[in-house]
Amino acid sequence: MTIEQVINYFKDKEDTPCPMTERLVGAGYQQKDGGYIKRAKKEGMVVDYTKNSPSQYWHLMTFAYSRPPQEKFTRTIQCGELIFWMAEASGSVSQDALEKMVDAIANGAIGYDGDRPIYDRRHWNREIRRLCFDAIKTTVENYKI
Repeated sequence: MTIEQVINYFKDKEDTPCPMTERLVGAGYQQKDGGYIKRAKKEGMVVDYTKNSPSQYWHLMTFAYSRPPQEKFTRTIQCGELIFWMAEASGSVSQDALEKMVDAIANGAIGYDGDRPIYDRRHWNREIRRLCFDAIKTTVENYKI
């Protein structure tokens, strides 16, 4: 799956309802710094997991448009909330499976930073990729413009 294929598939999905992603991010499962969070802050955007901000649509599109179109979009993408959103927005993974994943993550906090839960992101990002990545890849690669 190329960056161009990802853009073509997801470019019209900004307003796609994704209640499971909202639950996931709202439970505090959002990067705290670096990557897209650093970029959002630099651009003056609100960064607030309780508001699902910045959106995963914004995250995907700012990443994708910064890359060469023929570059591969691979499993090396680390951000679980992004992959989760892509799965939900594309319908690649069943709502039931996504709901079970959100429940497992939300109930699996390993600590707290003030009121914000802390998660084992390495573990959960790997689990999200395992559940979602191949399904997303199949959906995107089979999409005809």
